[in-house]
Amino acid sequence: MEEKVIVFGTRRKRRETMSRRINLIGVCAISGLCILLLFASHRLTSNSYTTEYFKPRERNANLRLLNAHKFYGTKTFSGSSSYDTYPPIPTPQNSTVTIEDILNYQRSRIADEMAEFEYPNGLYSNGASKLSDLTPETGGQPMRSIIITTWRSGSTFLGDILNAMPGNYYHYEPLLDFDIIQIRGPPNDRIAVHNLKHLLKCDYNEMESYLDFGRTHNYLFSHNTRLWRHCRLFPHFCYEPKFLGPFCKLFPMQSMKVVRLRASLVQPLLEDESLNVRVILLIRDPRGSLQSRKHRVWCPGRPDCDHPPTVCNDMQLDYEAAIELTKLFPTRFRVLRYEDLSLNPYKMTKEILKFYGLPFDSAVESFLDTHTKLDIGGVSSTFRDSKSAPFHWTKDLTFEEVKVIQDSCVTAMKSWGYRNATDEKDLLSFDPLLPYSVS
Repeated sequence: MEEKVIVFGTRRKRRETMSRRINLIGVCAISGLCILLLFASHRLTSNSYTTEYFKPRERNANLRLLNAHKFYGTKTFSGSSSYDTYPPIPTPQNSTVTIEDILNYQRSRIADEMAEFEYPNGLYSNGASKLSDLTPETGGQPMRSIIITTWRSGSTFLGDILNAMPGNYYHYEPLLDFDIIQIRGPPNDRIAVHNLKHLLKCDYNEMESYLDFGRTHNYLFSHNTRLWRHCRLFPHFCYEPKFLGPFCKLFPMQSMKVVRLRASLVQPLLEDESLNVRVILLIRDPRGSLQSRKHRVWCPGRPDCDHPPTVCNDMQLDYEAAIELTKLFPTRFRVLRYEDLSLNPYKMTKEILKFYGLPFDSAVESFLDTHTKLDIGGVSSTFRDSKSAPFHWTKDLTFEEVKVIQDSCVTAMKSWGYRNATDEKDLLSFDPLLPYSVS
């Protein structure tokens, strides 16, 4: 009798265990099915233009809707040895969307983004007090800023700082189609200045070479984050003047960085009162810029890029031009060393924005908070420990390489306040910066 009771109890426990297992499997199956349904729902809605692209959003006056390094996501830096590469442009998913639809959508985004903007209150000469005072489509005059520099001199970092400003339209390296050359005068100066003026006026007509280059080189537009998100969705509009002109005219700010035009040639831009542009000449220690260019496959063998005497002659000519331009345009032209910006990014950014007539916006502060502390990504990444980034050359170049550059740059380095290294040991501890002046 006792044996029967024991057997019965054992069977009952087995049935209870089996029942619990079945229940657990059922719960897991139902949970898995729910997850699959949620995933499918997300994929369907995110691929739908009408539910995602024009989807109404909750608006919070305390949040920036358009933050270049947050809202649009960050770039993936692969450390490639050529120019920055980006995913291929997808095929448009909705051919019924019109240019006017995109303009209306972007106009709304800009209004949201500028809702808390602190207008300059006389810092900028056009005295803007509301958005329509700054947008070309309403007859306003945008705040236009230009960075003049050369390759691997910190312009991507400074350009991204300015692009973090709300309502900014970024003309990234608009002379890319001229190849790896420096423009110092004829025969390229006339067309180069023509192109820069056209872009600053949002006029994409007579810009065939520029637009043709962009069609096969995505990076021409991909740094302009506010434009590029539309190009990825609607590539059939992206390189058309009938779209680009009206789109550009929506924006209250325009920034531009140019690495192929020497400083003396910006005078016509500064003289054009209709542009009301302000220019910064960005300079870097030639030992740092030449060391950085060694990592880029497009530079070696190009004398305008990798030949120390040529590079340093350009630096000295820029110095002489800077003295003259500072006299002629004391409120609209200034110089900046990349090293000074990197060592004091917050202080110098405030000075730069004040020069451009712009406030130190919270979006810019957020950019600096996330881009100046750690080294992340490849050679084109702007995520850097800013205090060490300008001085990598002291570790990466041999003293023999340093001496070759120094011997080619005696005058330019003296003009711009860069100290010579005397030997290998000196590279490990010396401060390369000296005072300088262009006034």
